[in-house]
Amino acid sequence: MVDKTTTNDSNTAAASSEPARGPESIVIDGDTMERFVRSFEASARRWELVVYPALLAFVILAAYGFFLIYTLSRDIHTLAMGMDPDMAQHLTDISSSVAYLSENVRTMTRRVDKMSNTLVDMSDKMDALNTLDPMLVHMRGMDASMHNMNITGDQMRNEMTYMGRNIARPLSKMNSFLPW
Repeated sequence: MVDKTTTNDSNTAAASSEPARGPESIVIDGDTMERFVRSFEASARRWELVVYPALLAFVILAAYGFFLIYTLSRDIHTLAMGMDPDMAQHLTDISSSVAYLSENVRTMTRRVDKMSNTLVDMSDKMDALNTLDPMLVHMRGMDASMHNMNITGDQMRNEMTYMGRNIARPLSKMNSFLPW
């Protein structure tokens, strides 16, 4: 085991042989300071290679941003000058027209809904009819009757034509004797 008192005494003796240094009494060798200055200058050169082009790019971008804002404000000014001074009244008219259109669309929707319900009712009533066969039988009978009427009408036409010819012949001979 090492005696702590002897160790402390030897450290104290070593410390007492060196002069006591405070923060204001730090001494730096000339070589160390020269290396520090060289490394600082090299570091500064590297930063100059980055900072100066970045600064130039920032100035160019700032100028371009100013140009864009100026152009935008000029375009907005041109647009504002081209606006109709009675725009508020026109927008009010458009708003009331849209409200009127909305009401008409609602009315039309209600009417289309009623039409849809009516068509559903008609469809249900048509489905309720089981068959149309009795009506078709009567219609076929009417078809035969209409065919017979057409034949009879055609025969009457032929008879009238024949009768007209028979009357016209004797009259044409009488007309030749009459003076008028």
